[in-house]
Amino acid sequence: MGIYGAASKIAMIMAMITQAFRYAYEPFVFGKAKDKDSRQVYASAMKYFIIFTLLAFLVVVGYIDVLRHIIGRDYWPGLRVVPIVMAAEILMGVYFNLSFWYKLTDRTIWGAWFSGIGCAVLIAVNVIFVPQYGYMACAWAGFAGYGTAMLLSYVVGQRYYPINYPLKSIGVYVAIALLFFVVMQLSEAYVPQMWLRLLVNTGCIVLFVAHTVHYDFPLSNLPVVGKYFKR
Repeated sequence: MGIYGAASKIAMIMAMITQAFRYAYEPFVFGKAKDKDSRQVYASAMKYFIIFTLLAFLVVVGYIDVLRHIIGRDYWPGLRVVPIVMAAEILMGVYFNLSFWYKLTDRTIWGAWFSGIGCAVLIAVNVIFVPQYGYMACAWAGFAGYGTAMLLSYVVGQRYYPINYPLKSIGVYVAIALLFFVVMQLSEAYVPQMWLRLLVNTGCIVLFVAHTVHYDFPLSNLPVVGKYFKR
């Protein structure tokens, strides 16, 4: 478990991002609750949260050859848990984003149910699989627990407080991130030169950013310098 704890320090970059989001997002949600377009704003916030966390995920995975020096060389074998723990943190952030429906509708008991079921899944996976798979099971347990709570909150939330999330657009970003993650994993496995791996991974990150800029953050909308990008 010392290996898991050390490797998870790198994944805590994602935890810091989600924690910052939580502090900023909660007062924003309640401040917008009475606005007519509040649900559309919540949907957009969800999309942008996922985009930025996926970008952070790719950056950490892409530069793991550099970031691994944060921990001791003896703990490097545990770095394979980093993508799983980071993905679990993303799911936790999405769950937090979804959780406001039961606060806004005064149905907070659902939050207890979702958290309890997610916790039960996490404990069950740990109990069943840790003896055989060790710390890798711990990583997947967090992923399964947060994922379960997230899915339950979404399904029930759409019944009591429906929000038209841009699932197709979000799905495209997730698919692109997964594709680039696979490319990064292949480069780690089959490219011996670190500089070449970093070059490949940087290319993936740049392409992800380029897609984001093209479809959701056009440079022409930037203050001051945006006028130079207008056609």
